[in-house]
Amino acid sequence: MNAHTGQRDRDRRSLAVIDLDIAVTRSGWLLTALCLAYALTALSLQPDRYLHLAQSYTEPFVFFLPTLLAAGLGVMALTFARHGPTRFMLDMLRQRWLGAAPVILLSFLCITAFTTFKIAIPEIVPFYADRMLAELDLGLHGADPWTWAHRVVPERISAIIFIGYGYGWHLQWFGTLLFVAFWNNPAARLRYLWALALTTILCGTVLAMALSSTGPIFHDQFYGGDRFAALQTALARNSYAAPVHMYASYLLTAYTSGRPELGGGISAMPSMHVAFVTLNAFFLTGFGRRWAVAGWSFAALILFGSVYTGWHYAVDGYLSILVVSAIWYLTGRFVLPQASRDTVGTDLPLPEPVSQ
Repeated sequence: MNAHTGQRDRDRRSLAVIDLDIAVTRSGWLLTALCLAYALTALSLQPDRYLHLAQSYTEPFVFFLPTLLAAGLGVMALTFARHGPTRFMLDMLRQRWLGAAPVILLSFLCITAFTTFKIAIPEIVPFYADRMLAELDLGLHGADPWTWAHRVVPERISAIIFIGYGYGWHLQWFGTLLFVAFWNNPAARLRYLWALALTTILCGTVLAMALSSTGPIFHDQFYGGDRFAALQTALARNSYAAPVHMYASYLLTAYTSGRPELGGGISAMPSMHVAFVTLNAFFLTGFGRRWAVAGWSFAALILFGSVYTGWHYAVDGYLSILVVSAIWYLTGRFVLPQASRDTVGTDLPLPEPVSQ
C-alpha cells in the first residue's frame, strides 16, 4: 500500500512538473510567447530563408541530438548518481522527456530565427562599426589585442584554443541546453531559459544589428586596406588555424552567393561565443566551486580565443559579458522568485548538485 501510494505521489509530482514545462506558469507562458514571437518574426520577414535554414538544421539536430543526449545524461549520472548511473539515466528519460521536448523544439525555432536574422544583418544595417571598434580596441589596450595574444601563446599550444573555440564551445552550448531541459529544478530551469532567450535576442539580433560589424578577420575584405594584414599572415603561418580559414571562406562564399547556409551570417559585435559561455559560467557557479572554476576558466579561454583567432575585437567580448551579467542579474531578480512561487513543491525526487 505504501509503495503504491509513493508511486502515485511520484507520478503526481511528475505530471505537475510536466505541466509547468509546457508553460502553465505565467513566466513560462511569457517565455514561450517570446520565443514564438522571435521565430515568427523571422519567418514573416524572411520566409524563404527561414524555411530553408529550418530544413538545413533538421538533419544535424536529428543526428547529433541522441549523441549529445546520451553524453549529457551520462555526465549527469556520473556526477549525481555514481552508484546507480544507468538507473538514473533511465529514470531521467522517463520522467523528463515530455517536459524536455518543448524546450528542445523552441530552441530549434530560435536558433533558426537567430541565423535568419544574422544573415540579414548587412541587408538591414550595412557593416559600418569595424573602424570604430578597431580604434576602441587599440585605445583600450595600447595595441591590437590579437598581437599580444599571439605573443603570449606559442603555436604548439594554440591547438587548445582552436579546439576549444570550435568543438568545445559547441559541445558546451548544446550540452548545457540539454542538461537544463532535463534538469529537475523547474524554477532554476525557467531562469536559465529566460536568460538564454534574452541573450540570443538582445546580443545575437538587436545589438548585432545596431553594431553591424565583420570582425578583424574580414575587416580588410570589406573596408579595404591592410589594417589586419599581419593578423592574416599570423593565422596563415599557424598549422592549427586551418578550421578558421575554412570557415571564413565558407562564410564569405555564403555572403557573396546570398544563400542561407547552415551556420551562416557574418557578425562580430557582440560576441555570441563569449555571451553563451558567460551565461553558462554563471549557471555552473550555482553548482559549487569546482563547477564555477571550470565554467569561468572556459569562458576566459573563449574570450581569449575570440581575439586570438581573429573572429572578434576584444571589446566584442567585453560588451557580451556586461550584457549577459545584467541579464543574469535581472532574471534572478524577477524571473526566479516568481518561478519559485509557481513551482514550489514540484521538484522531481532526483539527486541535486550540492554547492561547495
